[in-house]
Amino acid sequence: MRTPRARTAAAACVLLALAAPSAAANSGAGTGTGNIVVAPAVTTRDESVTVTVHAASCRTGSASSPAFGETPLTPQADGAGGRATPAVARDVAPGSYDITVTCEDGRSVTRTAAFTVINGAVHGGDGPAPSEGTSTADLVIGGLMVASALIGGGVLWLRGEGREDRPAG
Repeated sequence: MRTPRARTAAAACVLLALAAPSAAANSGAGTGTGNIVVAPAVTTRDESVTVTVHAASCRTGSASSPAFGETPLTPQADGAGGRATPAVARDVAPGSYDITVTCEDGRSVTRTAAFTVINGAVHGGDGPAPSEGTSTADLVIGGLMVASALIGGGVLWLRGEGREDRPAG
């Protein structure tokens, strides 16, 4: 009967789905909505983020956020918009921050939750590294994933034990 295999496969899919948001959050890639792109998507205090506006009518102007104040946009070499590289304030609280871009023609666009400030350090493409070590939540999630993998492997191993003795058919 294939029902146990289907359940095992479904459980594996659920585990992968639960792990995927963590992997995406730790990728360190920039994020964008509309014409505003911010990189990195996760940063720490006193580090810089790059705000890029992809609109020919927004080569100059300013980008502002509660995390870094207001900073001027400089035109990109290709003429396709503007760019700013502000430093996140040293005293900003961890959390997600919006960015508002005001173009030279007076138009403003706000990107909500444009980037996230964390405690600790960001290492290359590995994502954030907690400054105080592994948290309890990290340990619980990791333990549950290992336990699920062991249980699933054990079930598959036990199900396969008697296969040689079964008649074909």
